[in-house]
Amino acid sequence: MQEEVPSPQTALTPEERTERMARIVSSKTLEGWTVVDRNDRDASSVLMLPGKPVNHLLHFLVGVFTCGLWWVVWLILVLTQQKEQRMRVSVDSYGNLLEEKIAVT
Repeated sequence: MQEEVPSPQTALTPEERTERMARIVSSKTLEGWTVVDRNDRDASSVLMLPGKPVNHLLHFLVGVFTCGLWWVVWLILVLTQQKEQRMRVSVDSYGNLLEEKIAVT
């Protein structure tokens, strides 16, 4: 389903911007993102996608039972684990979606 975007000459009302922002945030939450901050006045939100933690105790115990062979897999999981991500999404006055990645420190 493709969303209709108004032509560049037509500015959206604040209610239309808020409605469009709500639809965008709703679709992002279905992808696993959570809302950290929301500003309806500016039609912007900050979203977070949590990282995937590694269960170190479990991997250590599996490594003990496999005489250390599993520790290679454990090391690969630790080095490639997904870190937390954040992004700011907003809708401008013409209904265009703006996404900005935010560095997590």
